[in-house]
Amino acid sequence: MAGNAELVRTAYAAFGRGDIGAILELLDDGVEWSSPTTLPQGGDFVGKGGAQRFFEGMGAAWDSFQLDVEAVGEVGDRLVVGIVRGSGALRDGGPAEYGATHVFTIEDDKVTAFREFVDLPAPLGS
Repeated sequence: MAGNAELVRTAYAAFGRGDIGAILELLDDGVEWSSPTTLPQGGDFVGKGGAQRFFEGMGAAWDSFQLDVEAVGEVGDRLVVGIVRGSGALRDGGPAEYGATHVFTIEDDKVTAFREFVDLPAPLGS
């Protein structure tokens, strides 16, 4: 199980250095990726190509973006939870920030599902 949390930490580190290719390598070919539509990059995506579209949406929505990881922990044999804070400058809306919970499902050393949860009163940038 300790390997699952380390896999997620590796993904967060790759994100921090802008290495989306390294993240995609950690994903199962059929990964299910879900982020709330209150975020400008939100939506439901399938497969590595879908995850790539998610990250392209982030690049299109944000001039700058930083993800601060507060905690990473395992829940059972397959789930890893990350508590994070995202902040930056939206291309169309100035500064923005939000807190989120990420839930990763890990099978055979690959992320098979990613779910992001936020509690925002309105979409960012509105």
